[in-house]
Amino acid sequence: MKKIIESLSSLPKWYVFFIVLIYALLTAEFIALLSDLCLEYGMQISGLVETFMQISYVIIILSCIFIWIILSLLYHFMAILFDGKADFKDFLQIASYPFALPAIAIVIAILLLDHVEIREYEGIRQFMEQSKSYQQAIGILNYSFIPYYLLVACIIHYLYNLKWLYALLSVAIPVVSIYAVTELFKLVM
Repeated sequence: MKKIIESLSSLPKWYVFFIVLIYALLTAEFIALLSDLCLEYGMQISGLVETFMQISYVIIILSCIFIWIILSLLYHFMAILFDGKADFKDFLQIASYPFALPAIAIVIAILLLDHVEIREYEGIRQFMEQSKSYQQAIGILNYSFIPYYLLVACIIHYLYNLKWLYALLSVAIPVVSIYAVTELFKLVM
C-alpha cells in the first residue's frame, strides 16, 4: 500500500483537481436533480429564486472544493497531534483520490433518481419516506463515505507513519466532531 501512495503522490497535480472537480460537479448535478424533482411537483418559483438556484450550482462546486481542503486540514492536524510526520501539500494531493468513491456513488444515485415520477406521491415528504429509489440513492451516498474514510485513514497510516489506531482516530475525531456539532445545531433550532 505504501508503494501505491508513493505512486499517487508522483502523479501530475492536475489529476488531483480533476478528481475533486468531478466530485464537485456531480454533487452539484445531484442537488440540481433533487431541486428539479421538487419543482416538478408543482412548486412555483420566481425569477429571483431561479437566479439563486443557478448561483447555488456554482456555490456547491466551490463548497465541495472548500470541504476537501478543510477536511484534509483537519485530518492533517489530527495526524500531527498524534505525532505524524508529513507535509500538508502531500496529504492534500493524495487525499483527493478517495473522493472517486463518493463520486461513483453520486453517479449511481443520479441514475436511480433520473426516472422517478414524483407526481405519484402526495408531497415531497411522502416521496422521501416511501420512494425506494430515493432511499436507495441516499443510502448509497451515505455508505459510500465509509470506504472513503477508511481509505483516508489508510493514507494517513502510511504517509504519516502512524499506528492504525491513531490513523483511524485522525479521521474519526474530526468526522464525529462535525456530526456532533450538526446534531447540536438541529437541537437548538
